[in-house]
Amino acid sequence: MKLGALGLPTYRTFSLEDLEDATNNFDTTAFMGEGSQGQMYRGRLRDGTFVAIRCLKMKKSHSTQSFMHHVELISKLRYRHLASALGHCFECYLDDSSVSRIFLIFEYIPNGTLRSWISEGHAARSLTWPQRISAAIGIVKGIQFLHTGIVPGVYSNNLKITDVLMDQNLVAKISSYNLPLLAESAGKVGHRTSALTKDSSNSSRVNYEDKFDVYDFGVILLEMILGRPSKSSNEVQLLKNQLQAVVTTDDETRRSIADPAVQTSCSNQSLKTMMEICVRCLLMDPAERPSVEDVLWNLQFAAQVLDACRGDSRSSSPNDSPSQPAHLHVAFH
Repeated sequence: MKLGALGLPTYRTFSLEDLEDATNNFDTTAFMGEGSQGQMYRGRLRDGTFVAIRCLKMKKSHSTQSFMHHVELISKLRYRHLASALGHCFECYLDDSSVSRIFLIFEYIPNGTLRSWISEGHAARSLTWPQRISAAIGIVKGIQFLHTGIVPGVYSNNLKITDVLMDQNLVAKISSYNLPLLAESAGKVGHRTSALTKDSSNSSRVNYEDKFDVYDFGVILLEMILGRPSKSSNEVQLLKNQLQAVVTTDDETRRSIADPAVQTSCSNQSLKTMMEICVRCLLMDPAERPSVEDVLWNLQFAAQVLDACRGDSRSSSPNDSPSQPAHLHVAFH
């Protein structure tokens, strides 16, 4: 029922001819970029559906059968807050039928990255405060699905704000996750090794693997609150300390450091709640960071107190046009 509600076609195997047809033989005009997770192409299927196609060149020789457990996992990546998987395609060598390239086909998300909707210089289409809370809730629900919605769970996703895409209804969707197949194609294991914890032992990683994604979400939330990107891990900690210092001060001081685009539309309690959970997500000791469920609860509370402040019975919706003037009535005391 959940899959049907997404309006997605059934996951299927594509032929190479399907993909060549969709991309005009992988023409340069269809090329979207290349990163650690392969080359990305934009295509249009014969039924008119736009898709994003990830091309992975395999480093080692394997049969198609050896990849089927990977494909089974990928086929389950279908959720409202993920760029959902639509299918795959194997390209094989003629001599031994081993896999030379794997193509992963995902839904195409047309509205750009979350960063393009909140950062400085994009005031013409800056998300309102309720839309930012809605996007944050969507990201955390996406992380929660990666952790618990499929077996085995997908952790250590190294999430960045540019990995969060906005669809035509401004619903946030995570477009990059730590699939074992992606790491295998690169000939390495894609785990985060930054200074999130001094203890990098296997037992520590097993115990705290969900907290790596919590930290990454904290970095994204920091930018959503302040409206400007952090250029390094040191800058993240400096800004986290700045938030921590103002959380317990007065409402006016907290509001003064928020993104100017939302300073007049965020209620005092919702802003304080968002700042508090952001600070906790960015704690250096993974054991002290909140769980994904705790983060989600706090974000939903921030949405509820905002609605109460607005005196509006309806929930804040991501479908409001960001170009429209804010219609929030916030009482300042």
